[in-house]
Amino acid sequence: MEVLRKKLEACLLILNRSSAGDANWLNDLCAELLEYATLVHSSLCSQKRNESSELVCLCLSQILTCIRQVENTMKLTCGTSLSVSHQYSYFLDRIRWCLKRLLHIHSEGSNGDAVAPERSFIDLVDSSLDTLALFTSHNEENSVRSDCPKSTQEVLPVSQKLRANIDLILSQSLGFANVALSQDKPALSALCQKVIRECNAFQEECKVPNPSYQSILKLRAMTLEQALCQLEDFINDALLRLVFTCFLDFDKFSVDKIRAMLRNSSEDDAMSDEFIADFDVNIDRATQIGIFAISFAPNLRMKTMMRSCLASFESLDTSLIPSLQAHGSELLSDILEQHFNEEVAKFKAALQEIIDSRALLGCCLEILTAGISATEKLFEKQRLEDLAQISLMLVEHFQLEVNRKVLADTTEKVGEEYYQQFIRILRECMAILMCASQVEPQRVLKRFKILRTILRKLHGCLSIGQQEEKLPNTLVNLLVDETSDKKIDNGDLTQFTGLTTRRGGSILYDTGRRIRVNRIKDPKLTINNLDIKSEKAKSSGNVLRRESLRTVMFKRQNIAESRKLYTTISNQSTDLEITDILEQLTGMSNGYFEC
Repeated sequence: MEVLRKKLEACLLILNRSSAGDANWLNDLCAELLEYATLVHSSLCSQKRNESSELVCLCLSQILTCIRQVENTMKLTCGTSLSVSHQYSYFLDRIRWCLKRLLHIHSEGSNGDAVAPERSFIDLVDSSLDTLALFTSHNEENSVRSDCPKSTQEVLPVSQKLRANIDLILSQSLGFANVALSQDKPALSALCQKVIRECNAFQEECKVPNPSYQSILKLRAMTLEQALCQLEDFINDALLRLVFTCFLDFDKFSVDKIRAMLRNSSEDDAMSDEFIADFDVNIDRATQIGIFAISFAPNLRMKTMMRSCLASFESLDTSLIPSLQAHGSELLSDILEQHFNEEVAKFKAALQEIIDSRALLGCCLEILTAGISATEKLFEKQRLEDLAQISLMLVEHFQLEVNRKVLADTTEKVGEEYYQQFIRILRECMAILMCASQVEPQRVLKRFKILRTILRKLHGCLSIGQQEEKLPNTLVNLLVDETSDKKIDNGDLTQFTGLTTRRGGSILYDTGRRIRVNRIKDPKLTINNLDIKSEKAKSSGNVLRRESLRTVMFKRQNIAESRKLYTTISNQSTDLEITDILEQLTGMSNGYFEC
């Protein structure tokens, strides 16, 4: 432990030399970090995985990312007279925070992190279903399980544990609903209400025993079990739909477009603020998607990559856009933009590897079908261009070797054949859109209908031997109809007044943005009065989030004052807070920077 601390202290000393004009500080830092990584890797291999080891890996991953960016910055200014120390101070701050956090982890008596990592949505649902199985499962003689609680004294603790899990499930569900597509919000709200009703009903039965105690508990447990499964299934479907929109919006609201808009707009232009707000929404969506993706990740390497991307997004949240708004920081904004684009590329690649191919194809088929149906009623070229871009995401998905194997495993490799046909017809669709103004709309639509047919065949060959996919749109309608006919009892909902919506939490850096929201405390408010419906819906389907820290600080009407605030924030450090976990230690580069 002491050896590890000395290595980290040496790294901090080397880091302080970076502002003293020492040209070799980065080489020395990499060498010292390599020794530390080798020692800590040996230590982790000999010990059982715990929170501390996971936090070590998260910090190391971020340090490596920042070192690469510092190296890139030096290369950009190599041979010039520009002073670049202030250009990469942002990355040095992140490295310093991580090193100090590692020092805390290796301190005597430190347990790594006093805050326990938040349980994932999947773990919470599985735990709740396991608890309910005590009441709903029977043995071969159709009698009650021996481990099933029978008396009120036995049932109440189980009920309280279940309630705690469901509270967290609803918190995460509502956090996802805050950034979900507008068409998915009513169903998510309805499903949360249904889970609350059934949970309250189950708890009431647990309190007062009666002659048919076990039978009633079984019935209540079964209905609550069904409500939880419906919520989980719908979130899975809504999550896939959000992935397509998120990937599409990374191009629509790119940093390059924001820079161009800021250059060409006046200081009080509301359009640029709205464009930045859309960019913010997409980052929030990417964070929520990433949090769920970590739960689905097939291995520790993917979890590591995903967490590192989310940590970078979190850090860039209060630096990237302000650097574009402040004059005299062109090089810094270019560096941060490059860093952001690299993290987005890694985020997309990791997500493509995690997502199930069949589920992705099914969701794309639904989106394509709905888009074609809407275009038949009103022809819009932009809608078709979006459909082409969404379809292109499938091509990116199957470029990964791990996903390509899914096509090779189909009967007589028919999946590979359909995939090649899909690529050819997609090229035709994109080509005909380039001259859509000179072609009859029906001819354009015909290409997309053929694309849909090929996609249906491709999806079908992956679905052989599996249950046919459900129709989520029908489920949405049923849920909306159900809640419109039934009024929610506010008396039941007041038991959940402590429920707060989850907006992603802190991945690594405590930037202040995640704790800016004042939670609703009024017990008279129903679940619909939470964050889900407090945000302004836009015609484009995006939802403008509440003003972030940087939006408040960098309003274009106060651009002069904003520049001063930006300089102040850039030179300040904040305490490091880690609430999520990492597992696998990635190899560390032993290459040295040479100018």
